[in-house]
Amino acid sequence: MAGIRAKIYDHAGDLNPSDKKVLNYLLDNAQACSELSLTKLAAKLYVSESAIFRLCKKIGLSGYSELKYELAELSRGESQGAKLQETFINRLTKNIRAEIAYFKTLDLEKFYQSLREANNVYIYTTGWQQHSIATYMSHQLLVNTNKPTIVLPSAIDELKMSRQWLKADDLLFVISFSGENKELCDELEELRILNDRFRLTSLTIIKENRLASLSDYSLFFQPSLYTEESHNDSQKWAFSPAYMLVDLMINGYNNWLNKKGE
Repeated sequence: MAGIRAKIYDHAGDLNPSDKKVLNYLLDNAQACSELSLTKLAAKLYVSESAIFRLCKKIGLSGYSELKYELAELSRGESQGAKLQETFINRLTKNIRAEIAYFKTLDLEKFYQSLREANNVYIYTTGWQQHSIATYMSHQLLVNTNKPTIVLPSAIDELKMSRQWLKADDLLFVISFSGENKELCDELEELRILNDRFRLTSLTIIKENRLASLSDYSLFFQPSLYTEESHNDSQKWAFSPAYMLVDLMINGYNNWLNKKGE
């Protein structure tokens, strides 16, 4: 069932300036107005009760009772939306603070050294959201460290082909949220057997996983749920901490280079 805003929009052509003024007040004060009787609302708006009843008809409502119901629904929806938004902000803030605290505990001396010495830097991902993070990382590395990278297509066959061109001391980033993709991990294990000198860095969510155990360097982040009320198959995540992890990594690398006098 369409809400009151949709009803007003659908009947906008039938409304005069006075109607719109009354409706704007009702929308801006939905909760308070939903609790008033028709007589009290009319007195508050300085209009007749019949004028309010005619306005209800103009926007497709049966009468004042339905108007009160629609205003109450609008108020509940806006209140719930504000609550969900506040909850999401709290979760995101908590995760970002945790990411910063986690990053401060890392000893990345060897990782930064591998990044500096790498002749080639590749980034492999396992999905479109991961690919978006990889694209951001590639751009930031080039712009802020003058380190060009190659973002590989998200296909296991592409990774298999790397056996032909992945050289010693190359650096391979792999972004996989779960870190438990069997086909991916099996291929990486074979790669390590063929070439034990390239360096593997994984970016995964914060948990023990097979990819992290295969990696020379492991970086973790924790995404934030937009809403905790969604079902598992429809959960939507914000990956701001992953992008921030990239920024922290690049800033740390530049600081490391400066300390080395480079």
